[in-house]
Amino acid sequence: MKVLSPKRMARYDEYAIKTWGIPSAVLMENAGRNTYRLMKERYLTGGETIAVVCGRGNNGGDGFVIARYALIDGFRVCAYLIGRKTDLKGDAALNMRLFESLGGKVIECTRGPKQVKAGIREADLIVDAVFGTGLSKPVGGMEKTLIDGINASEKPVIAVDIPSGIDGTTGKAEGSAIRAFHTFTYAYPKLGQVLSPGADHCGRLTVIDISIPPFVETRVGFDGEITDGDMIRGFLKRRLPSSHKGSFGHAVVIAGSPGKTGAAHLASHAALKIGAGLVTLVIPRSLNAIMEAKTTEVMTYPVEDDGNGFFTAGSFDDIAAFVQDKDVIIMGPGLSQNEGVVELTRRIYREINKPFVIDADGINAFQGHTSVLKKAKREAVLTPHPGELARLIGKTPKEVNDDRVGTARSCAAKWGVNILLKGAASVLCTPKGAMFLNPTGNPSLAKGGSGDILTGFIGGLVSQGYSLTHGALLGAYLHGYMADTWVENHSDMDLLARDLVAGLGDAVEEIRNGTDRIYIERSL
Repeated sequence: MKVLSPKRMARYDEYAIKTWGIPSAVLMENAGRNTYRLMKERYLTGGETIAVVCGRGNNGGDGFVIARYALIDGFRVCAYLIGRKTDLKGDAALNMRLFESLGGKVIECTRGPKQVKAGIREADLIVDAVFGTGLSKPVGGMEKTLIDGINASEKPVIAVDIPSGIDGTTGKAEGSAIRAFHTFTYAYPKLGQVLSPGADHCGRLTVIDISIPPFVETRVGFDGEITDGDMIRGFLKRRLPSSHKGSFGHAVVIAGSPGKTGAAHLASHAALKIGAGLVTLVIPRSLNAIMEAKTTEVMTYPVEDDGNGFFTAGSFDDIAAFVQDKDVIIMGPGLSQNEGVVELTRRIYREINKPFVIDADGINAFQGHTSVLKKAKREAVLTPHPGELARLIGKTPKEVNDDRVGTARSCAAKWGVNILLKGAASVLCTPKGAMFLNPTGNPSLAKGGSGDILTGFIGGLVSQGYSLTHGALLGAYLHGYMADTWVENHSDMDLLARDLVAGLGDAVEEIRNGTDRIYIERSL
């Protein structure tokens, strides 16, 4: 599913209106009419009182279309305009007049939200049509008071296009933002509806067709894609009956240090569970006895460590010889930031020409040495959380999160690697500029070890012949999908990292057979 920024969506509207000849009033009519149709089907039984809160722009115009159809169907409707009627122009003014021509009541709110608050108290359902996707400054004054009042009412809210107060590009809440029960957006999902906290404010998200022709994508382009079951089914492999373990590759995991053997175990176990034919854990020799006890199906390859349990720079030749005929290197979980370890990590990346999946301390090893990433020209996926990426580029985690897409895209292009920036939602950017948002996952993943599982998933998929991009897309999607499945049956508190592999095969089959859950609904 393609995803757009508000600026690009405006170009789509402009193309449809000026080049293809669709009147702007028709686009607004389609948006409001279809929003009302779905709203009525799902949330109205008859006799409800509806408060439609409209801003002065086109978002408010959509709200007046909704109000008109609700009025025609006999619902008690009142429209509250944040401003004066004379403030409205164009299609918004037209639809306000149409609503009034049918006897609809429009209350101008110019001195405060008192009248709107009274309407909210009486309403069974609230329609938020105050601000659209183009908002880029903090909400203040009467609008802020109004939004806070709507949220405090705990009444069900239907958001028109995007919850008012959410930045349609970054997902940031600009001051105050509506917490909607359901958001109906138009033509395409927007970046700020998938990125956090915008996704949380949207509630359920439905994309409504408003008659913009699909070929506009090739004329105007798009900002990225949202991973979904349809995308994954396009590259998900089926296993031939003649397959054997050699058909699915040999993944090498370089991980572990004193106190962090669990990370090494989780990553290697996940790689095997997701389908790698063979997985070998390269481990400091002093920790091998521990890993032999932890692992069964995963093999170990101990290397010299000077007896302290940490990898040393001197073990490079042994590791290089061992991985020569292997398919992918998974590096980083539990490595530590010991001086010898970081030196070895950079040398392995610099001198061994293999596909890499790098996480945790494997990423930290490049702090101050990101030029190595660019010069080595490796096929690689780095899976940082915002703190790890911030350390590499000299920013704060907040600065990274404030522009997740832009930051990940910039780093991927600069270093020539795939960047999977973890978080809500995870962002995958490729060196060639492609961008994907992952809609799966929930706060149950905020626990030690879950990232090690993700790293193992991706590496295990790459060992089977998936490209780095497809491995990262499928690995991240399944990782979050397993967490969502867990929460459906348990809670968002008690998930352990190892629970993410239980039922993994069932999840793959759901996706393969098209019975997987839908995260973003598309409606005609």
